[in-house]
Amino acid sequence: MTDDAKELFLADRVRAFATVILTRRDDLTIAETKQSTGLDLHVYIVREDKPMRLAFGVLLRGVSSSMTADNANKVLGPTMGQFQGMRKFTYPVCLFFFSMRDERAYFSWLAEPVLTEGAPKLMHHAKATCVELTDVLLGQIVERIVGWYDAVEAVLIA
Repeated sequence: MTDDAKELFLADRVRAFATVILTRRDDLTIAETKQSTGLDLHVYIVREDKPMRLAFGVLLRGVSSSMTADNANKVLGPTMGQFQGMRKFTYPVCLFFFSMRDERAYFSWLAEPVLTEGAPKLMHHAKATCVELTDVLLGQIVERIVGWYDAVEAVLIA
């Protein structure tokens, strides 16, 4: 197998793994992104009680070898630098990093939704801070994004 074929195979596996993780939740739908965004996926949080479209972006990366969270943070240095060179996003964006040898998934914020005294902000990160991506963590990520959008809505519709 050529190096290009290996890279394509790895990219397909990473996308499939991300899809499996995200579609475990009934309230998430996945959409392909436009090449110009620089992201791999847009994920929409389905909430019938909200008139706003709740979305977050996902950047996918992966390696075929085993990897710890600390090693992932080091490996992702160039990716974080590339992200800093992109336009600033106006919605939450996270990074999913996959170690395919041991089928581990890691998560780090790129554009983190934060509330500062109730005001919604997005903190753009320059360094990865990977933690293992579990179903529980994904639930916390979704709730944090929903809370951030609730604060955005409160600011827009005052």
